[in-house]
Amino acid sequence: MKKFKNDKERIAFLEDYRNRDNGWYLLKHDPILQRTWWCYDLPDKTMLVVEEEKRTFSWPNIHTAWVVLHWYIVPDLESCPIFGDCVASRSLALAKIKEIEKAARNENET
Repeated sequence: MKKFKNDKERIAFLEDYRNRDNGWYLLKHDPILQRTWWCYDLPDKTMLVVEEEKRTFSWPNIHTAWVVLHWYIVPDLESCPIFGDCVASRSLALAKIKEIEKAARNENET
């Protein structure tokens, strides 16, 4: 996992979930529902998943955009086979990254 200096960098990483160069990958795309799930595998085997949906807006002009519906923190597919049971938020994803970084630092100190 990339090393971050501060929360600003961590949040930028989370917001850039479509960037395959940062380790994010397309988990699933449903063309009928116009929903996409992006995934990032954390070192502890946890998956961060972002679900987005394409929506049409009428203001300030008619346009479509992808909107984040949910964040998920999936410990593993066996313990959480239904993504809906693992709903989280960007703030919880940020906390999970910090937790993994702290564990890595503690492991390196011993």
